[in-house]
Amino acid sequence: MSTTAAESSPGFSGYRRADGRVGVRNHLALVSTVALANRIAELSAARFDASQPPGNDPVLLVRGEFQRGLQTQDALLQDEVLQRLITHPNIGAAVVLCHDRSTAQRWTQRLAAGHTPVRVIAVMNHHGINDAITQTTMALVQLASVLQPMRRAWCPFSQLTFALECGGSDASSAVCSNPAIGRFVDRAVALGASVIVSETAEFIGGEDVVREQSASADIARKIIERIALTESRMTGDGDRYRGTNPTADNIEAGLTTLIEKTMGALCKIGRAPFVDCLDFGQAPSQSGLSFMDTPFFSPCSITGMVAAGAQITLFSMGVFNPSGNPLAPTLKVCGNPDTVRRWSDGIDVALVDLIEGRINLDQAGDRVLEAVLKVANGSRSHTESWGEGQFIIPRLLPTI
Repeated sequence: MSTTAAESSPGFSGYRRADGRVGVRNHLALVSTVALANRIAELSAARFDASQPPGNDPVLLVRGEFQRGLQTQDALLQDEVLQRLITHPNIGAAVVLCHDRSTAQRWTQRLAAGHTPVRVIAVMNHHGINDAITQTTMALVQLASVLQPMRRAWCPFSQLTFALECGGSDASSAVCSNPAIGRFVDRAVALGASVIVSETAEFIGGEDVVREQSASADIARKIIERIALTESRMTGDGDRYRGTNPTADNIEAGLTTLIEKTMGALCKIGRAPFVDCLDFGQAPSQSGLSFMDTPFFSPCSITGMVAAGAQITLFSMGVFNPSGNPLAPTLKVCGNPDTVRRWSDGIDVALVDLIEGRINLDQAGDRVLEAVLKVANGSRSHTESWGEGQFIIPRLLPTI
């Protein structure tokens, strides 16, 4: 990347948290810990938002199909991911909505030692649905006042963590958006930032790249073991996925095999070495590039990386994909001229100039960096404007 862009990117204006982390947003969040409470959470957020002056940021609603009665491992994973979302650096304060009193007490104890201002509410403590909505709305009003004194301050670029995602892959992804993100990743790692890449299935066939780009043989072994286990599970239905492509949009876009897709997807990691192999939602142990073992469905894999602390997501695409995450601003990066033209209101970084030969990869990486700094300093991404994104936690599978 160019020296000029690199020199202009050592810091940004973010929100410093009491635990030393930094947020690029200062969300007031309403977190539903179980699907039973989702509708009350939705109505409470809507009532609160309607009471606020025009121009105020809406409540960040964190909800999913979160369950009760899960098996031990799945229950532990769900609680761990929810806690990491509640205490994410992009959240300034949170109301945590539970169904029953016992669960509310448990979450109060679980969050007591944290630095995020929280209020835990049990739906069953109230006298009817309207009372539950009223009390939840009042808790949001109280916590909104906590956010008011918080101001942005200068923060080093090294305190950022990025999630890398790709979807709707086509030929342009491999020669344009993915390598452009790869150039950005090289610079981000050089500046001391953390980067997470996931979707284990999309590493099938890329084992040699993992070996070459791992900081140690042990890290390479751990990642390759996760890839092998994923491939073993995928082939349990009798299909040989290395020679096919499991998604219809990729086939329609012109890709022919999973390995072809893999090698294009791997372009987005740049030349940085892997320094860690992470479980779903696990925070990196150090700065640099980390691999996270996740399913390939983008809303799920992004949830894992955001739970690990990623404040910004970079999403490479060929054919448009509407996925994202409400908690970490998602920047859609695309060089396919047709996609950029048809979906201009959903693309944040258009790289048609790259695929048409008017700029080079270093300049494309600079363009990604510029977009990242704008978002880190408060500019809204298209996914934020449209309210795109979901929170999905996978069920753990037994070891084969």
